[in-house]
Amino acid sequence: MDLAFACYKRHFGIRPVGYRSPYWDYSENTLDLLEDAGFLYDSSLMARDLVPYHPQRWQVNWETGNIAGPASAILEIPVSWYLDDFPALAYTGNQEGMSDTDGVLRRWKDIFTYAYHHQENGLYAMALHPQIIGHGHHMMMLSRLIEHIKGHDGVWFATCEEIARVWVDDEEDRQKMLRPDVRGVAPIPDDYGWPGK
Repeated sequence: MDLAFACYKRHFGIRPVGYRSPYWDYSENTLDLLEDAGFLYDSSLMARDLVPYHPQRWQVNWETGNIAGPASAILEIPVSWYLDDFPALAYTGNQEGMSDTDGVLRRWKDIFTYAYHHQENGLYAMALHPQIIGHGHHMMMLSRLIEHIKGHDGVWFATCEEIARVWVDDEEDRQKMLRPDVRGVAPIPDDYGWPGK
C-alpha cells in the first residue's frame, strides 16, 4: 500500500482517500487496512442499495447465528452488479455480456428513477471500465443516461471523496459504531448436521 501511495504522490500529487477492490473481492483484513491507512471511504460492498453506510465487523457463529460487531468509521459507497458496465457489456466467453445497449440503458434509468423517487439521499454509484464503456456505441448510451439524470432537479454529480466528506451519519449508524468488537469465525461443531454425519 505504501508503494501505491508513493506512486500516486509522485505522478498525481495526491494521496488516495478511498478504495474500490478489484472485482469487489474483500478479505477479513481489508477494512482494518483501510482504517489504518486513514481512508475516508470504500466502494466495494453491497450490504445496502443506493445509500451510503458504515460496514460492520461480524463474528460468524455456526450454532447461534452471526453476531454484529461495531461499524467502521469508513463510509461505504455501495456498489451493484446492476450498475457495473462489465457484466452487461463485456464479452468474457462464459457470461451473457454484449447486451443490447437499449436494454442496459433502460435498466440504468430505472435504477436511477427508483433512487430519485424513493430513496432519501439516494446514491447512484456506477462502476465503469474504460475498455468497456469506452466503445463508441457504449459512450453514446452513457451520454443518453447522463442527459436523463441531468433532467432531474437536485441531482449532484460528485466523486466518492466528495460524498464521503459531506456525509452526515444518522443515529442508527452512530449507534452501530459503539458496539463491542467481535470478529472471526467460530469453529464448526462436530455435530453441525452436515450430510453423512
